[in-house]
Amino acid sequence: MATKSSITKAVLISVLVLPSVLYFVFVYGAEGNFFQTLDYVGPKTIVEKEVDGELVPDTLHYSIPPFEFRTQDDTLLSSEEMKGKIYVANFFFSTCPTVCPAMNYNVQQVQDRFLGYEHIYFLSFTVDPEHDSVPVLKAYEQKIGAESGRWFFLTGEKEELYKTASDFFLSAQVDSAAAGGFLHSENLVLVDWEGRIRSRRDEQGNLKAVYSGTSPVEVNDLKDDIKILIAEYEKTKSVNEYKASKADK
Repeated sequence: MATKSSITKAVLISVLVLPSVLYFVFVYGAEGNFFQTLDYVGPKTIVEKEVDGELVPDTLHYSIPPFEFRTQDDTLLSSEEMKGKIYVANFFFSTCPTVCPAMNYNVQQVQDRFLGYEHIYFLSFTVDPEHDSVPVLKAYEQKIGAESGRWFFLTGEKEELYKTASDFFLSAQVDSAAAGGFLHSENLVLVDWEGRIRSRRDEQGNLKAVYSGTSPVEVNDLKDDIKILIAEYEKTKSVNEYKASKADK
């Protein structure tokens, strides 16, 4: 018959060991089961890849095409540099008299919420590059309280900026009838560490794709979804590191 002390010891060991066992089973063996993730936005491509000597179908999700623009610090920032980072993108112009102040105020609230996570960034592309020069964007950064090195304001050739807007499934165009002379989306886009647009589904099961930058409710949804994406990023990173360590042995 087991003694009282041995039973107590066994219980303590179980309490200490079980969480670690469950963690490793969940992270390294679940392959995503029971793990909440966000959906992918954009067209999918089916390709074949070789697994154990056999060709099997694989899905490639849409990723943002390459871009490179100049920042408010007069440096170049490219899509390649954003690999391995999570970021929120939007389009604006510094003299916008309508939606931009509210939209970028909300972006600033999201920025402040995630300052402790060093791999979360924010990219705001101007739709008025003729006016929004590097010095103008630097002044704008300071005016709205953007965190240097984490929130980038980007300018460049108008045609390239407008093409990039469409790559994010957003709109940007000159419109003399619009306030300020430009018409652009007020939406925010969430992009993962591989350049793929991610989003939740609404209550009807429809893919949202974007988050209204002027809606407090949708901005809060964005904050919640960034948390989900961070968790997925950390899990993916842990799995890859574990597999790499196993391969080295």
